[in-house]
Amino acid sequence: MGYYALLTTGYIGHLNPTGVLGRALMRRKHRVVMISPLDAEERIRRGGLEYLPICEVEFPKLEWERRAELQGELTGFAASRFVGKWLADCARGFIRDLPRIIEREHFDGMVIDQICLGAEGVCEVMNMPMAVACNALALNPEWAVPPPTSHWLPGNSLFAKIRNALGYAFWNSTGLPVGLAVGKYRRQNKLGQMQPSHMNTMRPSLVQVAQQPAFFDFPRDYLPANFHFTGPWKEDAESTDDNFPWDKLDGRPLIYASLGTLQNRLDSLFRIIAEACAGLDAQLVLALGRKGTAAPEGLAGNPIVVDYAPQMDLLKAATLLITHGGLNTTLEGMREGLPMVAIPITNDQPGVSSRVQHLGIGERILLKDLTPEKLRAAVQRVLTEPSYREKAAKVAAEMKKIDGPAMAAELIERAFVSKKPVLRR
Repeated sequence: MGYYALLTTGYIGHLNPTGVLGRALMRRKHRVVMISPLDAEERIRRGGLEYLPICEVEFPKLEWERRAELQGELTGFAASRFVGKWLADCARGFIRDLPRIIEREHFDGMVIDQICLGAEGVCEVMNMPMAVACNALALNPEWAVPPPTSHWLPGNSLFAKIRNALGYAFWNSTGLPVGLAVGKYRRQNKLGQMQPSHMNTMRPSLVQVAQQPAFFDFPRDYLPANFHFTGPWKEDAESTDDNFPWDKLDGRPLIYASLGTLQNRLDSLFRIIAEACAGLDAQLVLALGRKGTAAPEGLAGNPIVVDYAPQMDLLKAATLLITHGGLNTTLEGMREGLPMVAIPITNDQPGVSSRVQHLGIGERILLKDLTPEKLRAAVQRVLTEPSYREKAAKVAAEMKKIDGPAMAAELIERAFVSKKPVLRR
């Protein structure tokens, strides 16, 4: 039995899959502890995992939630820049707190979220066996692959590669606060400065695992040899939400709409979604993604609006998914064979939405182009044209063959037991 630590941020979209991965390691008889800021403690312990706090200076109780409220009102580059500063504060806390935690706990290995930059340097200095977990879209750069924050499709032309290179440079500018936060530590410990290839190598990682399936990515040539696509880190569990008004479902095709748990304070988007679906021969369920909030005023039609939804149950009942393009919601919809319409807002959501379009399982509308009329037209196309549902069904069949948590846990275990890189076959 090993003693493994899983380090992640307080984002719900990262805590949930990390928790699934932790429980998969526990089923392999390992002791597992999750390390995250204070506001994550209740969710982690509720999931049956041990918990250790970190970054208490930067994120005292309720500070993570306060920033999440601010983030929920932002879009595009402003939102990405806000996240860059947020992750820089995380990096400062990791560099300060992790050495003490590692010395005290004597872990046999540490799994760090790909966005937990700074932690990899600590692992290298302390000779801690390390794995990387990609909870979001894999951030590994490659010139033929557009940056995850862009809505572009892949291409091998010179123009596409130049465009992508400029896109990566623009995206990296949002991470400058992180580079500044970890630069002094890396210089003091002679680790070298972070290069553009840093997100690929993530030295000293023995293995990198991603919860996106291999087919949900653009063609690649330069992934690290120790990088492995697995499959969604999800668990089939019975619903514990007894508050959803199931009796209000009237039998019409169900459209489920969610903007996730972070970018969910844009009431104008909820109004556009409601107006687009009003008058269709379908019933809209709109999940606001935050507990205790009231429905925005002036919603067209008569949608069912809930503050927080039993998402997996609703996806099983739905005919179409309207999503912000968050990876977790998208993968859950794909697993149920749902065609979708994506409205990316920020961060990796444009990249996720581009892959939805590339697979042919749905359409995407850029935020700058979004109107009720355009969204209604896209919803009608996806509902009526058989190709979307046929391709979504094929994707669901492929995903049912994959046990992502078990695959990722086995790879991590192999790396930590052997202390050697685990390479793709």
